[in-house]
Amino acid sequence: MIKDETIKEKLKRANELDEEIKSLESFLRIAEKVWTGKIIKRTSTFIIKSRPYGVYNEAEYELDTETKNKMLDVLSEKVADMNNQLKKILEGKA
Repeated sequence: MIKDETIKEKLKRANELDEEIKSLESFLRIAEKVWTGKIIKRTSTFIIKSRPYGVYNEAEYELDTETKNKMLDVLSEKVADMNNQLKKILEGKA
C-alpha cells in the first residue's frame, strides 16, 4: 500500500509540474515577443504580465516565492548597476 501511495504522490507531483511547465512556456512564448511588461500584485501573490502588442495578447504568469525572489535579485542588481553608472557620470568618468 505504501508503494502505491508513493507512486500516486509522484504522479500527482509530475502532473503539477507538467501544468506549471505548460503555463510558463505559454507565458514565455508571448512575453518574449513583446517589448514591455509589468509586475503586479493580485491579492497575496505577484504576477508578471506582458503588455499586448500587435497580434500578441496580454499574457500573465503567477510568481511563486522562489521566482519572485530571483526577479527581485535581478532588479536589485540593475539598481546597483544604475547607481554605479550615475556615480561615474557625476564624477566625470563617463
